[in-house]
Amino acid sequence: MISKKTFDKCLEKGITMAFAESMTGGALTYEMVKYPNASKVVIGSVISYQRKIKEQLLNVDAKVIDEYSIVSKEVSNQMALGIFDQTQAELCISITGNAGPTYEKNTEKLEAFITILYQQKYTNYHLIFKNQQREKNIRDSIDFIYQKVYEII
Repeated sequence: MISKKTFDKCLEKGITMAFAESMTGGALTYEMVKYPNASKVVIGSVISYQRKIKEQLLNVDAKVIDEYSIVSKEVSNQMALGIFDQTQAELCISITGNAGPTYEKNTEKLEAFITILYQQKYTNYHLIFKNQQREKNIRDSIDFIYQKVYEII
């Protein structure tokens, strides 16, 4: 499983991680904490499912949400920076999106915006989901993220 390979690589290299999750609701973090020695890798996580939590805990700018929508690259970047500011983790991952079958206000697609902040560099991804299966879209996002993290580190 790609999450285990990614976990082992982080553990071996001494890389710490933190998460700012919205669409995945904590599932992304769970994929790391289910392994022994998780506390050597995972510093923490914020599940910022609602706008006010993104603003209050991750310092996402309300103007950015209003201008770009809550499901956007710009918000994802601010989420990653916000969790970095809170934890100083070497690797910060954020995700915001619409897993389906409903949409957030001012958005029109089933999609996700992902930010991986590593060594002061932002790497962004935009996923578009082709089906209405919420759990599948969440699972696919998690697998995609851990594959990309594995490649980056």
